[in-house]
Amino acid sequence: MKKQKMLICFALLFALAGCTRQIQTETTAQQHNQSVQTATQNQPQQTPQVPVQEGGTLYLCMRSALTLNPILNEDDSVDAILKLIYMPLIKLDQNHKPTPSIAQSWSFDETGTVLSMNLRSDITWQNGTNLTADDVIFSLQALDRAGENVVYKDCMKYISNYRKTGTYSVEITFRQNFSGNLYALQMPIVSRQYYGSENLEQSPNDMIPMGNGYFAFEKYVPAKEMVLNKCNSSFGTMAHIDKIVVTISTDEDTDLYSFEQGLTDLLVVSSSDMGKSDNENSTKYYEYTTNYFDFVGFNFTKSLFQDSNVRKAIASTLPKESILENVYLSRGSVTESFVNPQYWFYEANVTKYDFDIEQAQTYLEASNWKDTNEDGILDRTTNELTETFQISILYNTENEIRKQIAIRLADELRGIGAEVFLDGQPYEIYVQKLQSGNFDLFVGGWQFSVVPDYSFILHSSQVGQANYMRYQNAEIDALLDAAYSSVNEADIKTAYSNLQKKAAEELPFISVAFRNSVLLSSDRVYGEVKPLESNIYDTINQWFLYEQPSS
Repeated sequence: MKKQKMLICFALLFALAGCTRQIQTETTAQQHNQSVQTATQNQPQQTPQVPVQEGGTLYLCMRSALTLNPILNEDDSVDAILKLIYMPLIKLDQNHKPTPSIAQSWSFDETGTVLSMNLRSDITWQNGTNLTADDVIFSLQALDRAGENVVYKDCMKYISNYRKTGTYSVEITFRQNFSGNLYALQMPIVSRQYYGSENLEQSPNDMIPMGNGYFAFEKYVPAKEMVLNKCNSSFGTMAHIDKIVVTISTDEDTDLYSFEQGLTDLLVVSSSDMGKSDNENSTKYYEYTTNYFDFVGFNFTKSLFQDSNVRKAIASTLPKESILENVYLSRGSVTESFVNPQYWFYEANVTKYDFDIEQAQTYLEASNWKDTNEDGILDRTTNELTETFQISILYNTENEIRKQIAIRLADELRGIGAEVFLDGQPYEIYVQKLQSGNFDLFVGGWQFSVVPDYSFILHSSQVGQANYMRYQNAEIDALLDAAYSSVNEADIKTAYSNLQKKAAEELPFISVAFRNSVLLSSDRVYGEVKPLESNIYDTINQWFLYEQPSS
Protein backbone atom coordinates (compact mmCIF):
# COMPACT_ATOMS: atom_id res chain seq x y z
CA MET A 1 0.00 0.00 0.00
CA LYS A 2 1.37 3.33 -1.00
CA LYS A 3 2.31 5.25 2.12
CA GLN A 4 1.02 8.73 2.80
CA LYS A 5 2.83 10.57 5.57
CA MET A 6 0.65 12.45 7.95
CA LEU A 7 2.99 15.39 8.27
CA ILE A 8 5.19 16.84 5.54
CA CYS A 9 7.85 19.47 6.27
CA PHE A 10 6.82 22.90 4.99
CA ALA A 11 4.38 21.38 2.76
CA LEU A 12 2.46 19.06 0.79
CA LEU A 13 2.53 17.05 -2.27
CA PHE A 14 1.77 18.85 -5.51
CA ALA A 15 -0.87 16.36 -6.59
CA LEU A 16 -0.62 16.41 -10.35
CA ALA A 17 -1.39 12.77 -10.98
CA GLY A 18 -4.97 11.76 -11.64
CA CYS A 19 -5.68 8.64 -9.67
CA THR A 20 -3.66 7.99 -6.52
CA ARG A 21 -5.56 6.90 -3.41
CA GLN A 22 -8.84 8.23 -2.17
CA ILE A 23 -7.83 11.89 -1.90
CA GLN A 24 -6.89 12.11 -5.57
CA THR A 25 -9.79 10.17 -7.01
CA GLU A 26 -12.10 11.97 -9.34
CA THR A 27 -15.00 12.66 -7.04
CA THR A 28 -15.13 12.76 -3.29
CA ALA A 29 -18.13 13.47 -1.16
CA GLN A 30 -20.18 16.34 0.21
CA GLN A 31 -23.68 17.88 0.19
CA HIS A 32 -24.28 20.43 -2.59
CA ASN A 33 -22.81 23.87 -1.82
CA GLN A 34 -22.40 23.09 1.85
CA SER A 35 -19.33 23.19 4.02
CA VAL A 36 -19.21 19.97 5.94
CA GLN A 37 -17.09 19.77 9.03
CA THR A 38 -19.75 18.08 11.09
CA ALA A 39 -20.09 14.98 8.94
CA THR A 40 -23.36 14.68 7.11
CA GLN A 41 -25.29 11.45 7.15
CA ASN A 42 -27.29 9.97 4.32
CA GLN A 43 -29.96 7.43 5.18
CA PRO A 44 -31.94 6.19 2.17
CA GLN A 45 -33.62 3.78 4.59
CA GLN A 46 -34.62 5.25 7.94
CA THR A 47 -32.67 3.70 10.80
CA PRO A 48 -35.05 2.62 13.54
CA GLN A 49 -35.05 4.78 16.63
CA VAL A 50 -33.16 2.75 19.20
CA PRO A 51 -32.24 3.29 22.83
CA VAL A 52 -28.62 3.92 23.79
CA GLN A 53 -26.88 0.56 23.76
CA GLU A 54 -23.64 -0.69 25.21
CA GLY A 55 -21.47 -3.42 23.79
CA GLY A 56 -21.17 -5.19 20.47
CA THR A 57 -18.28 -5.81 18.06
CA LEU A 58 -17.19 -3.40 15.35
CA TYR A 59 -15.46 -4.88 12.28
CA LEU A 60 -12.71 -2.92 10.52
CA CYS A 61 -9.78 -3.70 8.23
CA MET A 62 -6.13 -2.77 7.71
CA ARG A 63 -3.03 -4.02 5.90
CA SER A 64 -0.60 -6.55 7.31
CA ALA A 65 1.59 -4.98 10.00
CA LEU A 66 5.38 -5.23 10.11
CA THR A 67 5.23 -3.59 13.55
CA LEU A 68 2.50 -2.50 15.93
CA ASN A 69 4.67 0.16 17.50
CA PRO A 70 3.20 3.48 16.29
CA ILE A 71 6.62 5.15 16.37
CA LEU A 72 8.09 2.59 13.93
CA ASN A 73 5.04 1.87 11.76
CA GLU A 74 5.25 2.89 8.09
CA ASP A 75 1.70 2.04 6.95
CA ASP A 76 -1.08 4.57 7.33
CA SER A 77 -3.89 1.96 7.43
CA VAL A 78 -2.14 0.41 10.42
CA ASP A 79 -1.66 3.88 11.91
CA ALA A 80 -5.42 4.52 11.67
CA ILE A 81 -6.05 1.45 13.84
CA LEU A 82 -3.24 2.24 16.27
CA LYS A 83 -4.96 5.59 16.92
CA LEU A 84 -7.62 3.54 18.72
CA ILE A 85 -4.94 2.36 21.18
CA TYR A 86 -2.72 5.45 21.48
CA MET A 87 -3.71 9.04 22.11
CA PRO A 88 -1.57 11.85 20.61
CA LEU A 89 0.44 14.48 22.43
CA ILE A 90 -1.75 17.15 20.78
CA LYS A 91 -4.84 16.44 18.69
CA LEU A 92 -6.84 18.39 16.11
CA ASP A 93 -10.45 19.29 16.80
CA GLN A 94 -13.21 19.33 14.20
CA ASN A 95 -11.99 22.76 13.01
CA HIS A 96 -8.46 21.39 12.53
CA LYS A 97 -7.20 23.41 15.47
CA PRO A 98 -4.54 21.99 17.85
CA THR A 99 -6.22 21.13 21.15
CA PRO A 100 -5.18 19.42 24.39
CA SER A 101 -4.85 15.67 24.60
CA ILE A 102 -1.91 14.24 26.58
CA ALA A 103 -0.63 17.80 26.74
CA GLN A 104 -3.11 19.90 28.69
CA SER A 105 -1.56 23.36 28.21
CA TRP A 106 1.40 25.07 26.59
CA SER A 107 2.96 28.45 25.89
CA PHE A 108 5.73 29.84 23.69
CA ASP A 109 8.55 32.08 24.84
CA GLU A 110 9.11 35.55 23.38
CA THR A 111 11.07 34.14 20.43
CA GLY A 112 8.19 31.88 19.42
CA THR A 113 10.52 28.88 19.14
CA VAL A 114 10.60 27.43 22.68
CA LEU A 115 7.44 25.65 23.79
CA SER A 116 6.81 24.94 27.47
CA MET A 117 4.27 22.13 27.72
CA ASN A 118 2.37 20.79 30.72
CA LEU A 119 1.14 17.21 30.57
CA ARG A 120 -1.93 15.83 32.25
CA SER A 121 -0.95 14.11 35.49
CA ASP A 122 -3.93 11.74 35.56
CA ILE A 123 -3.23 9.67 32.43
CA THR A 124 -2.41 6.02 33.01
CA TRP A 125 -1.10 3.44 30.60
CA GLN A 126 -3.20 0.35 30.08
CA ASN A 127 -0.90 -1.57 32.44
CA GLY A 128 -1.77 0.86 35.24
CA THR A 129 1.44 2.93 35.29
CA ASN A 130 1.42 6.72 34.94
CA LEU A 131 2.26 8.54 31.73
CA THR A 132 5.00 11.09 32.49
CA ALA A 133 7.43 13.45 30.79
CA ASP A 134 9.90 10.55 30.59
CA ASP A 135 7.56 8.85 28.11
CA VAL A 136 7.31 11.98 25.97
CA ILE A 137 11.08 12.41 25.82
CA PHE A 138 11.54 8.68 25.15
CA SER A 139 9.04 8.88 22.25
CA LEU A 140 10.72 11.92 20.73
CA GLN A 141 14.13 10.24 20.98
CA ALA A 142 12.78 7.06 19.40
CA LEU A 143 11.18 8.98 16.55
CA ASP A 144 14.39 10.92 16.03
CA ARG A 145 16.23 7.63 15.49
CA ALA A 146 13.48 5.96 13.46
CA GLY A 147 13.71 5.32 9.72
CA GLU A 148 12.78 7.98 7.20
CA ASN A 149 9.60 6.19 6.10
CA VAL A 150 7.79 5.96 9.42
CA VAL A 151 4.47 7.78 9.47
CA TYR A 152 5.44 10.44 12.00
CA LYS A 153 9.06 10.99 10.99
CA ASP A 154 8.44 14.44 9.55
CA CYS A 155 7.44 15.67 13.01
CA MET A 156 11.12 15.80 13.87
CA LYS A 157 11.94 18.09 10.94
CA TYR A 158 10.41 20.94 12.91
CA ILE A 159 12.06 20.15 16.26
CA SER A 160 15.66 20.96 17.14
CA ASN A 161 15.74 20.01 20.82
CA TYR A 162 13.63 18.74 23.71
CA ARG A 163 14.10 18.17 27.41
CA LYS A 164 12.22 17.19 30.54
CA THR A 165 11.53 20.09 32.91
CA GLY A 166 9.44 18.24 35.50
CA THR A 167 7.58 15.00 36.12
CA TYR A 168 4.72 16.26 33.96
CA SER A 169 6.36 19.00 31.91
CA VAL A 170 8.65 19.22 28.91
CA GLU A 171 10.29 21.91 26.83
CA ILE A 172 10.43 21.59 23.05
CA THR A 173 12.58 23.88 20.92
CA PHE A 174 11.60 24.33 17.27
CA ARG A 175 13.96 25.21 14.45
CA GLN A 176 12.12 28.45 13.75
CA ASN A 177 8.99 30.30 14.76
CA PHE A 178 6.29 28.79 12.54
CA SER A 179 2.49 28.84 12.78
CA GLY A 180 2.39 25.09 12.05
CA ASN A 181 4.72 23.91 14.82
CA LEU A 182 1.96 22.65 17.09
CA TYR A 183 0.58 20.55 14.23
CA ALA A 184 3.84 18.63 14.23
CA LEU A 185 3.05 17.34 17.72
CA GLN A 186 0.13 15.14 16.65
CA MET A 187 2.33 12.17 17.37
CA PRO A 188 1.58 9.14 19.56
CA ILE A 189 3.42 8.70 22.85
CA VAL A 190 4.70 5.27 23.91
CA SER A 191 5.70 3.99 27.35
CA ARG A 192 9.40 4.09 28.17
CA GLN A 193 9.01 1.54 30.95
CA TYR A 194 7.01 -0.87 28.78
CA TYR A 195 9.41 -0.92 25.84
CA GLY A 196 12.42 -0.73 28.10
CA SER A 197 15.00 -0.34 25.34
CA GLU A 198 16.47 2.54 23.42
CA ASN A 199 16.24 0.39 20.32
CA LEU A 200 12.52 -0.12 19.81
CA GLU A 201 13.10 -2.50 16.91
CA GLN A 202 14.63 -4.99 19.33
CA SER A 203 11.85 -4.74 21.90
CA PRO A 204 10.02 -8.01 22.62
CA ASN A 205 6.83 -5.93 22.74
CA ASP A 206 7.13 -4.71 19.16
CA MET A 207 3.96 -6.62 18.14
CA ILE A 208 2.17 -6.19 21.48
CA PRO A 209 1.08 -2.54 21.65
CA MET A 210 0.21 -1.06 25.04
CA GLY A 211 -1.30 2.39 24.88
CA ASN A 212 -3.50 4.88 26.69
CA GLY A 213 -6.57 5.16 24.45
CA TYR A 214 -10.10 3.84 24.40
CA PHE A 215 -9.16 0.34 23.27
CA ALA A 216 -6.52 -2.15 24.40
CA PHE A 217 -4.72 -4.78 22.37
CA GLU A 218 -5.83 -8.41 22.80
CA LYS A 219 -4.12 -10.31 20.00
CA TYR A 220 -2.68 -10.14 16.50
CA VAL A 221 -2.87 -13.13 14.17
CA PRO A 222 -0.66 -12.53 11.08
CA ALA A 223 -2.55 -12.50 7.77
CA LYS A 224 -5.83 -12.89 9.64
CA GLU A 225 -6.89 -10.34 12.27
CA MET A 226 -6.16 -8.08 15.20
CA VAL A 227 -8.53 -7.86 18.16
CA LEU A 228 -9.00 -4.88 20.50
CA ASN A 229 -11.12 -4.59 23.64
CA LYS A 230 -12.70 -1.60 25.35
CA CYS A 231 -10.73 -0.44 28.36
CA ASN A 232 -10.79 2.20 31.08
CA SER A 233 -9.75 5.53 29.64
CA SER A 234 -8.12 8.57 31.22
CA PHE A 235 -9.81 10.84 28.68
CA GLY A 236 -13.18 11.47 30.27
CA THR A 237 -15.33 8.76 28.75
CA MET A 238 -15.21 5.08 27.93
CA ALA A 239 -16.16 3.68 24.56
CA HIS A 240 -19.62 2.14 24.24
CA ILE A 241 -18.44 -0.54 21.80
CA ASP A 242 -16.96 -3.57 23.56
CA LYS A 243 -14.69 -5.05 20.91
CA ILE A 244 -13.08 -4.27 17.57
CA VAL A 245 -12.02 -7.02 15.18
CA VAL A 246 -9.65 -5.80 12.47
CA THR A 247 -9.39 -8.01 9.40
CA ILE A 248 -6.01 -8.10 7.65
CA SER A 249 -6.74 -7.09 4.06
CA THR A 250 -4.46 -7.15 1.03
CA ASP A 251 -5.79 -4.24 -1.04
CA GLU A 252 -8.64 -1.80 -1.66
CA ASP A 253 -10.61 -4.29 -3.79
CA THR A 254 -10.58 -6.70 -0.87
CA ASP A 255 -11.73 -3.91 1.43
CA LEU A 256 -14.67 -3.23 -0.88
CA TYR A 257 -15.60 -6.91 -1.13
CA SER A 258 -15.51 -7.31 2.66
CA PHE A 259 -17.79 -4.33 3.11
CA GLU A 260 -20.21 -5.55 0.45
CA GLN A 261 -20.42 -8.94 2.13
CA GLY A 262 -21.12 -7.36 5.51
CA LEU A 263 -17.81 -8.61 6.91
CA THR A 264 -16.72 -5.08 7.86
CA ASP A 265 -18.72 -2.09 9.04
CA LEU A 266 -16.80 0.86 7.56
CA LEU A 267 -15.19 1.75 4.25
CA VAL A 268 -13.58 4.99 3.07
CA VAL A 269 -14.36 5.65 -0.60
CA SER A 270 -14.42 8.38 -3.20
CA SER A 271 -17.73 9.21 -4.84
CA SER A 272 -16.57 7.48 -8.00
CA ASP A 273 -16.33 4.26 -5.99
CA MET A 274 -19.59 4.67 -4.10
CA GLY A 275 -21.60 3.02 -6.83
CA LYS A 276 -19.42 -0.08 -6.69
CA SER A 277 -20.83 -1.12 -3.34
CA ASP A 278 -24.24 -2.75 -3.37
CA ASN A 279 -24.19 -3.88 0.23
CA GLU A 280 -27.73 -3.29 1.39
CA ASN A 281 -26.40 -2.53 4.86
CA SER A 282 -24.33 0.42 3.60
CA THR A 283 -27.22 2.83 3.98
CA LYS A 284 -25.28 5.62 5.64
CA TYR A 285 -22.39 7.76 4.63
CA TYR A 286 -20.44 10.38 6.50
CA GLU A 287 -18.70 13.03 4.45
CA TYR A 288 -15.60 14.85 5.55
CA THR A 289 -13.49 17.56 4.00
CA THR A 290 -10.06 16.61 2.73
CA ASN A 291 -7.10 18.87 2.03
CA TYR A 292 -7.24 18.18 -1.69
CA PHE A 293 -7.70 21.52 -3.45
CA ASP A 294 -8.57 22.03 -7.14
CA PHE A 295 -7.80 25.30 -8.92
CA VAL A 296 -7.18 26.97 -12.28
CA GLY A 297 -3.73 28.53 -12.57
CA PHE A 298 -2.53 31.39 -14.77
CA ASN A 299 0.86 31.65 -16.44
CA PHE A 300 2.12 35.06 -15.33
CA THR A 301 4.88 35.09 -17.93
CA LYS A 302 2.07 35.74 -20.43
CA SER A 303 1.25 39.43 -20.73
CA LEU A 304 -2.45 38.58 -21.07
CA PHE A 305 -2.70 37.43 -17.44
CA GLN A 306 -0.79 40.33 -15.96
CA ASP A 307 -4.01 42.27 -16.53
CA SER A 308 -6.16 41.76 -13.40
CA ASN A 309 -9.33 42.47 -15.40
CA VAL A 310 -8.60 39.49 -17.63
CA ARG A 311 -8.04 37.25 -14.60
CA LYS A 312 -11.26 38.44 -13.01
CA ALA A 313 -13.17 37.95 -16.25
CA ILE A 314 -11.98 34.35 -16.52
CA ALA A 315 -12.89 33.75 -12.86
CA SER A 316 -16.37 35.10 -13.55
CA THR A 317 -16.87 32.62 -16.40
CA LEU A 318 -16.06 29.55 -14.32
CA PRO A 319 -19.42 27.93 -13.39
CA LYS A 320 -18.33 26.57 -10.00
CA GLU A 321 -21.78 25.64 -8.75
CA SER A 322 -22.58 23.72 -11.91
CA ILE A 323 -19.18 22.01 -11.73
CA LEU A 324 -19.81 21.09 -8.10
CA GLU A 325 -23.15 19.54 -8.95
CA ASN A 326 -22.28 17.80 -12.19
CA VAL A 327 -18.56 17.06 -11.97
CA TYR A 328 -18.08 16.56 -8.23
CA LEU A 329 -21.58 15.03 -8.02
CA SER A 330 -22.39 17.66 -5.38
CA ARG A 331 -19.58 16.37 -3.20
CA GLY A 332 -17.07 19.09 -2.49
CA SER A 333 -16.85 22.59 -1.04
CA VAL A 334 -16.74 25.47 -3.51
CA THR A 335 -14.21 28.00 -2.24
CA GLU A 336 -12.66 31.38 -2.96
CA SER A 337 -9.58 30.57 -0.88
CA PHE A 338 -6.73 28.08 -0.80
CA VAL A 339 -7.41 27.54 2.92
CA ASN A 340 -9.72 24.64 3.70
CA PRO A 341 -13.19 26.06 4.58
CA GLN A 342 -13.22 23.90 7.71
CA TYR A 343 -9.97 25.33 9.13
CA TRP A 344 -10.29 27.63 12.11
CA PHE A 345 -8.35 30.39 10.34
CA TYR A 346 -10.37 30.24 7.10
CA GLU A 347 -11.52 33.71 6.05
CA ALA A 348 -14.98 33.72 4.43
CA ASN A 349 -15.13 37.49 3.92
CA VAL A 350 -13.02 37.79 0.78
CA THR A 351 -13.62 39.08 -2.73
CA LYS A 352 -15.82 36.59 -4.58
CA TYR A 353 -16.13 35.92 -8.29
CA ASP A 354 -19.52 34.40 -8.91
CA PHE A 355 -20.47 32.96 -12.28
CA ASP A 356 -21.60 36.10 -14.10
CA ILE A 357 -21.14 36.44 -17.85
CA GLU A 358 -22.20 40.10 -17.92
CA GLN A 359 -19.67 40.95 -15.22
CA ALA A 360 -16.98 39.07 -17.14
CA GLN A 361 -17.76 41.12 -20.23
CA THR A 362 -17.61 44.32 -18.15
CA TYR A 363 -14.13 43.38 -16.88
CA LEU A 364 -12.94 42.79 -20.46
CA GLU A 365 -14.45 46.00 -21.78
CA ALA A 366 -12.60 47.88 -19.03
CA SER A 367 -9.38 46.61 -20.61
CA ASN A 368 -10.51 47.53 -24.14
CA TRP A 369 -11.23 44.03 -25.39
CA LYS A 370 -13.70 44.31 -28.28
CA ASP A 371 -14.68 42.36 -31.36
CA THR A 372 -13.61 45.05 -33.82
CA ASN A 373 -13.73 42.87 -36.95
CA GLU A 374 -16.93 41.02 -35.96
CA ASP A 375 -15.36 37.56 -36.28
CA GLY A 376 -16.62 36.48 -32.86
CA ILE A 377 -13.16 36.76 -31.23
CA LEU A 378 -12.24 39.67 -29.01
CA ASP A 379 -9.19 41.74 -29.82
CA ARG A 380 -7.50 44.93 -28.75
CA THR A 381 -4.80 47.26 -30.00
CA THR A 382 -2.25 48.74 -27.63
CA ASN A 383 0.52 50.99 -28.92
CA GLU A 384 -0.23 49.75 -32.44
CA LEU A 385 0.15 46.14 -31.29
CA THR A 386 -2.97 44.09 -31.99
CA GLU A 387 -3.65 40.91 -30.06
CA THR A 388 -6.53 38.47 -30.02
CA PHE A 389 -8.17 36.94 -26.95
CA GLN A 390 -6.67 33.49 -27.42
CA ILE A 391 -6.17 30.99 -24.58
CA SER A 392 -5.08 27.38 -24.19
CA ILE A 393 -6.08 25.30 -21.15
CA LEU A 394 -3.72 22.54 -20.04
CA TYR A 395 -4.89 19.51 -18.07
CA ASN A 396 -3.78 15.91 -17.63
CA THR A 397 -6.02 13.40 -19.36
CA GLU A 398 -5.90 10.82 -16.57
CA ASN A 399 -7.85 13.15 -14.28
CA GLU A 400 -11.51 13.33 -15.26
CA ILE A 401 -12.35 16.17 -12.87
CA ARG A 402 -9.64 18.39 -14.35
CA LYS A 403 -10.72 17.49 -17.85
CA GLN A 404 -14.33 18.44 -17.13
CA ILE A 405 -13.33 21.72 -15.45
CA ALA A 406 -11.25 22.59 -18.53
CA ILE A 407 -14.09 21.73 -20.92
CA ARG A 408 -16.68 23.75 -19.04
CA LEU A 409 -14.40 26.75 -18.63
CA ALA A 410 -13.55 26.63 -22.34
CA ASP A 411 -17.24 26.57 -23.32
CA GLU A 412 -17.99 29.66 -21.23
CA LEU A 413 -14.91 31.54 -22.43
CA ARG A 414 -15.88 30.92 -26.04
CA GLY A 415 -19.27 32.43 -25.21
CA ILE A 416 -17.66 35.75 -24.27
CA GLY A 417 -15.44 35.94 -27.33
CA ALA A 418 -12.32 33.93 -26.52
CA GLU A 419 -10.60 31.55 -28.90
CA VAL A 420 -9.87 28.56 -26.68
CA PHE A 421 -7.75 25.47 -27.25
CA LEU A 422 -7.95 22.48 -24.94
CA ASP A 423 -4.54 20.94 -24.28
CA GLY A 424 -5.10 17.54 -22.72
CA GLN A 425 -1.84 15.69 -22.13
CA PRO A 426 -0.66 12.49 -20.45
CA TYR A 427 0.60 13.18 -16.97
CA GLU A 428 4.31 13.17 -17.83
CA ILE A 429 3.85 15.67 -20.67
CA TYR A 430 1.54 17.75 -18.48
CA VAL A 431 4.25 18.07 -15.83
CA GLN A 432 6.88 18.89 -18.43
CA LYS A 433 4.73 21.71 -19.78
CA LEU A 434 4.16 23.11 -16.31
CA GLN A 435 7.87 23.03 -15.55
CA SER A 436 8.81 24.68 -18.85
CA GLY A 437 6.02 27.27 -18.73
CA ASN A 438 4.52 26.02 -22.00
CA PHE A 439 0.88 26.80 -21.18
CA ASP A 440 -1.61 29.64 -20.73
CA LEU A 441 -4.03 28.28 -18.15
CA PHE A 442 -3.80 24.94 -16.39
CA VAL A 443 -6.16 22.93 -14.20
CA GLY A 444 -4.31 21.49 -11.22
CA GLY A 445 -4.63 20.32 -7.65
CA TRP A 446 -2.69 20.40 -4.41
CA GLN A 447 -2.84 17.86 -1.62
CA PHE A 448 -2.01 20.09 1.32
CA SER A 449 -0.23 18.76 4.35
CA VAL A 450 -2.03 18.82 7.67
CA VAL A 451 0.74 21.25 8.69
CA PRO A 452 -0.47 24.58 7.25
CA ASP A 453 2.01 26.37 5.00
CA TYR A 454 1.08 27.94 1.67
CA SER A 455 4.37 29.61 0.80
CA PHE A 456 5.24 27.04 -1.83
CA ILE A 457 2.27 27.94 -4.02
CA LEU A 458 2.55 31.73 -3.97
CA HIS A 459 5.91 32.93 -2.70
CA SER A 460 8.26 34.51 -5.23
CA SER A 461 11.08 32.30 -3.95
CA GLN A 462 9.15 29.25 -5.20
CA VAL A 463 9.02 30.36 -8.85
CA GLY A 464 10.47 27.52 -10.89
CA GLN A 465 9.50 25.03 -8.19
CA ALA A 466 5.91 24.45 -6.97
CA ASN A 467 4.88 27.98 -7.95
CA TYR A 468 4.14 26.91 -11.52
CA MET A 469 2.17 30.12 -12.14
CA ARG A 470 5.44 32.11 -11.90
CA TYR A 471 3.50 34.49 -9.68
CA GLN A 472 5.51 37.21 -7.92
CA ASN A 473 4.14 39.87 -5.62
CA ALA A 474 6.13 41.53 -2.83
CA GLU A 475 3.04 42.29 -0.74
CA ILE A 476 1.84 38.68 -0.95
CA ASP A 477 5.37 37.54 -0.01
CA ALA A 478 5.25 39.71 3.10
CA LEU A 479 1.82 38.39 4.07
CA LEU A 480 2.99 34.81 3.56
CA ASP A 481 6.00 35.46 5.77
CA ALA A 482 3.78 36.98 8.46
CA ALA A 483 1.40 33.99 8.37
CA TYR A 484 4.30 31.57 8.46
CA SER A 485 6.04 33.16 11.44
CA SER A 486 2.97 33.88 13.58
CA VAL A 487 2.82 31.82 16.77
CA ASN A 488 -0.03 32.85 19.05
CA GLU A 489 -3.62 32.14 18.06
CA ALA A 490 -4.77 35.72 17.52
CA ASP A 491 -1.78 36.57 15.33
CA ILE A 492 -2.20 33.42 13.24
CA LYS A 493 -5.86 34.15 12.60
CA THR A 494 -5.19 37.78 11.69
CA ALA A 495 -2.23 36.95 9.46
CA TYR A 496 -4.12 34.29 7.52
CA SER A 497 -7.17 36.53 7.20
CA ASN A 498 -5.04 39.30 5.67
CA LEU A 499 -3.32 36.83 3.35
CA GLN A 500 -6.56 35.32 2.07
CA LYS A 501 -8.18 38.71 1.51
CA LYS A 502 -5.22 40.04 -0.46
CA ALA A 503 -4.86 36.83 -2.50
CA ALA A 504 -8.56 36.98 -3.46
CA GLU A 505 -8.10 40.56 -4.64
CA GLU A 506 -4.96 39.76 -6.62
CA LEU A 507 -6.33 36.46 -7.97
CA PRO A 508 -3.06 34.59 -8.64
CA PHE A 509 -5.21 31.54 -9.45
CA ILE A 510 -8.91 30.64 -9.42
CA SER A 511 -9.94 28.53 -6.45
CA VAL A 512 -12.45 25.88 -7.45
CA ALA A 513 -13.19 23.46 -4.60
CA PHE A 514 -11.92 21.26 -1.82
CA ARG A 515 -12.84 17.64 -2.32
CA ASN A 516 -14.51 15.45 0.26
CA SER A 517 -14.19 11.78 1.04
CA VAL A 518 -16.92 9.47 2.30
CA LEU A 519 -16.97 7.06 5.20
CA LEU A 520 -19.49 4.39 4.25
CA SER A 521 -21.10 2.71 7.22
CA SER A 522 -23.30 -0.29 7.82
CA ASP A 523 -26.55 0.61 9.53
CA ARG A 524 -25.26 -1.06 12.72
CA VAL A 525 -23.21 2.06 13.47
CA TYR A 526 -24.78 5.20 14.88
CA GLY A 527 -23.93 8.03 17.22
CA GLU A 528 -21.57 10.98 16.78
CA VAL A 529 -19.68 9.71 13.74
CA LYS A 530 -17.50 12.66 12.68
CA PRO A 531 -14.48 11.48 10.70
CA LEU A 532 -11.50 13.71 10.07
CA GLU A 533 -8.96 13.20 7.31
CA SER A 534 -6.29 12.97 10.01
CA ASN A 535 -8.32 10.48 12.08
CA ILE A 536 -11.27 8.59 10.66
CA TYR A 537 -12.17 7.26 14.12
CA ASP A 538 -11.87 10.62 15.88
CA THR A 539 -15.14 10.31 17.86
CA ILE A 540 -15.28 6.52 18.25
CA ASN A 541 -15.90 6.85 22.00
CA GLN A 542 -19.30 8.31 21.04
CA TRP A 543 -20.30 5.53 18.65
CA PHE A 544 -22.87 2.82 19.35
CA LEU A 545 -23.80 -0.42 17.62
CA TYR A 546 -27.39 -1.26 16.79
CA GLU A 547 -27.81 -5.01 16.76
CA GLN A 548 -30.65 -6.29 14.59
CA PRO A 549 -32.92 -8.71 16.47
CA SER A 550 -32.34 -12.30 15.43
CA SER A 551 -35.05 -13.76 13.21
